[in-house]
Amino acid sequence: MHRLTEDKTNYKNKQDLLKSEQASMTSLQQQLTELNQNELAAKVEAATAARDQAAADLQAAEHGVEAATRELAGAETGDGRDESNKSLQERLADAQNAQTAADAECKAADIKHKHLSKQAAEHRKSLASKDKEATGLRQAFDKAQQQVDKCRQSLQGLNYDAAAAEQLEEVRRTEQAAVRKAKEEVEVLASHVSGTDFMYRDPERGWDRSRVKGVVAKLVRVKDPATATALEVAAGGRLYQVVVDTDRTAKALLENGQLQKRVTIIPLNKVKYSETSPSVLANAARLGSGRAQPALQLVGYEPDVEAAIKYTFGQAFVCQDSGTAKKLAFAKEVNQRCITLEGDDFNPNGLLTGGSRGAGNSLLLRLHELLQAEDSLAQHTQRLQQAENQLAQMAPVAKQYQKLQQELELQQHNLELLQGRMQGSECHQLAEALAATEAQLAAAQQEAAAAAGKKKEMVELAKRLEKEIADFSKDHDKRVKTAQAKLKAAKQAVEAARKLLRKREAELAEAAAERDAAAGERGQLELQATATQAAIDVLSAEVEKLKAAVEASTASHKEAAAALDAKRARLRECDSEIRGLEKERQKVLKDVQDIEVEKKRKENKLSERRKESSSSADHLRRLEQEYDWVPCEKANFGKGEYDFERQDAAAIFRDFEETERRLKDLKEHGGIQRQAELMYRRNKEEVEGLQAKRKQVEDDRAQINNVIQQLDEKKRLALEETWKQVDGDFNAIFSTLLPGTAARLTPPEGGTFLDGLEVRVAFGGTWKESLTELSGGQRSLLALSLVLALCRFKPAPIYILDEVDAALDLNHTQNIGAMIKQHFPQSQFIVVSLKEGMFNNANVIFRTKFVDGVSTVTRTVNDSAHQQRGSRENAVGGGSKASQRGAAGRQALRESNRG
Repeated sequence: MHRLTEDKTNYKNKQDLLKSEQASMTSLQQQLTELNQNELAAKVEAATAARDQAAADLQAAEHGVEAATRELAGAETGDGRDESNKSLQERLADAQNAQTAADAECKAADIKHKHLSKQAAEHRKSLASKDKEATGLRQAFDKAQQQVDKCRQSLQGLNYDAAAAEQLEEVRRTEQAAVRKAKEEVEVLASHVSGTDFMYRDPERGWDRSRVKGVVAKLVRVKDPATATALEVAAGGRLYQVVVDTDRTAKALLENGQLQKRVTIIPLNKVKYSETSPSVLANAARLGSGRAQPALQLVGYEPDVEAAIKYTFGQAFVCQDSGTAKKLAFAKEVNQRCITLEGDDFNPNGLLTGGSRGAGNSLLLRLHELLQAEDSLAQHTQRLQQAENQLAQMAPVAKQYQKLQQELELQQHNLELLQGRMQGSECHQLAEALAATEAQLAAAQQEAAAAAGKKKEMVELAKRLEKEIADFSKDHDKRVKTAQAKLKAAKQAVEAARKLLRKREAELAEAAAERDAAAGERGQLELQATATQAAIDVLSAEVEKLKAAVEASTASHKEAAAALDAKRARLRECDSEIRGLEKERQKVLKDVQDIEVEKKRKENKLSERRKESSSSADHLRRLEQEYDWVPCEKANFGKGEYDFERQDAAAIFRDFEETERRLKDLKEHGGIQRQAELMYRRNKEEVEGLQAKRKQVEDDRAQINNVIQQLDEKKRLALEETWKQVDGDFNAIFSTLLPGTAARLTPPEGGTFLDGLEVRVAFGGTWKESLTELSGGQRSLLALSLVLALCRFKPAPIYILDEVDAALDLNHTQNIGAMIKQHFPQSQFIVVSLKEGMFNNANVIFRTKFVDGVSTVTRTVNDSAHQQRGSRENAVGGGSKASQRGAAGRQALRESNRG
């Protein structure tokens, strides 16, 4: 509890410090965001672009001033210069020269047009002379084109989709590869579960194999692979049992099926199972809060094997954790087996089974994978069959399509050959030459038209310039004023452009300075942010570590509290169960005493009846001697009127005596008939009551004998079960202590286990004739194995072993420690030992040693496999090796510890 409080305090302090650093980091990030370098760079770029645009505008304005100055100079001098700095006379000369050049181009175009026209006429004449050859080639080409068109129409008329057929071929190739891969996977997985195959021969002619359903493991489908281990534990050995329809089928298989191994068969018409009541299901759902489900709901199966599946999985729950399993298993409202997903089995009778289980060894999981692989194989096989069926349906049309396609390719090839012949023929070359000449002729016509248009344009320009020269002297003053106004406006534009340029340069300088200052400040902030982030990472790691420590401490505290509560609750339940069992024991003892008394009473009555039988035999002998007719009629006894089973001889004799007495009374007194009848009835009822009691005594005796036989059978079964379990544990423990050996408890030769058991030992597969062949250490290990095997039959919560390894070597001592961990995971051991091999396997070590002449005890949790070897030590719960001071030192330490 103190450790948990300390961890929580450290965790809270580190969290507060981490939050402070994170707040600082957020502030730095905000400052970095405000100092966005990209925005500052974009601002500098925009200022630079504005400065460049202002400089360009200034340059354009200065060019405008120069043009206006030249225009003003031309107006003042009278030569009519414009922006190009050419006078009217110079521009007129240029226009006249351009007119002359355009006239020359027109003449050249006319000459070229005439030459090309003549050449085209010659080509037409030559082409006309080759018209017969061209007509023959064209007809052959048209005929071949018709054949190609005909083939294409035939292909279109088939209504055959070549793309779909190619796609189906691709699907078939893909599915064939998938089927091969799936078959290989199924074969590999099937080899892993070959032990679940049920092989037999038909026991009868015409045998219907559907009568044999198969092994239980193959009749179920796991819905969630995560529950496979739990379901396998819930089913146990029943997973390997074989399901058949009737007991007749089971008998036929066992007698004539030539089975290769021993099997247990479940006939569906005889199997009996107990269904979980709805109230138990409701209580489990309520107490488990949705974390527990009946095992039967987690598997899928066919309806015809429902009885066998309920018999296998019907009495268990699968829980998500051990806490829920323990809660439901020992709850009175549920009281059913509960298995966790890891395979830990909580049985209401107090037996807990668990430990490490390999997920890859789960039979149901492997079968689930095999079923998935078989389903995948079936799907790919079905798709492959569908593709092959579709291709088979398309095969006739595909064959015809392929034939027409080949014919089309042949006709197309013929058409290409004819087209090549036509292109290589002289008439085709003449036609191409004519087409090229006509194209050049059209181009020449366009050139002539363009030259004529340019000539006309230059003529009009020359006329306009001549008129402007003639009118120039009249508009001199007006031209000068216009040029002066243009110059003034251009100068104003230049001044405005210069002011704008100075403004843009100032803005650029300001933006650059702001960018440089921000870069320096950003560098400092980034350094601070890096340092803060490093501190945050360190603190985060420490916080996570402390969080894990707090969670571990909390979980440990909760587990300890829960374990304590569970132990207390279990203790209360055990006390209650003990009281109830004690009451039942007293009741059973009382019943036994009553039965013993009743038995003695019945035996006494039986003895009396035997005496009566003996006296009756004597009386019969006397009758034979007294009455002569008895020996004569003795052969007819049991027939007719001598059938003594139907007639009561004693009653008849009493009637006879009563009749004689009545006759005598009547002779003497008379009138006593009524009293005689009453006496007769009373005596008759007494006889009938005695006969009923005799029958009850005989029935009770038979029932007691039956109970004695049942108790003897239960005793025999209990002894046999104990022998088998102890024998298996004895062999497992002894083979762990001495690898390569085996040990068995076997009945004496010619006897059974009820006659006694002998200890047999084998080394390397060779059985020893006598235990005297073993060494002292081997016999010590053999005795220890037998004692621990008996302890495993009814495990105790704690054991104390005092120097059981004193006479053993170090490797045997190590084997004892490993054996205890392997075979007694649910028990605690207090072991006194002086050898390192023993305490290396301990969880907690208590050492005793001399310190200044005084014995001291220290406690150490064994976290590592190797402990420092100190001075003379002894350990409880593990042990320590004494220092190498010889046998005398160890003997002194042992005596001091015992003292």
